[in-house]
Amino acid sequence: MSNEIPLKFYDIADEYSKESAKPVSEAERDAVAYYFQSLITRLMSNEEISEEAQSEMAKEAGIDETRIDEIAEFLNTW
Repeated sequence: MSNEIPLKFYDIADEYSKESAKPVSEAERDAVAYYFQSLITRLMSNEEISEEAQSEMAKEAGIDETRIDEIAEFLNTW
């Protein structure tokens, strides 16, 4: 990723990886952390996040779109 991702988003990605059906590989870790950063930043700004927005953020982050629903469920219980 071109931007510095704060460590807290890596911590969240690591916690998600422990609970996900398919653990996050080392190669995916930056992308998943970036996706969490994007999602949580929008949530903290009280922005609504549509399915389309989630898909766009996943593409921008470079994560597999099959993770979108699982990540959303993780955040809802987190």
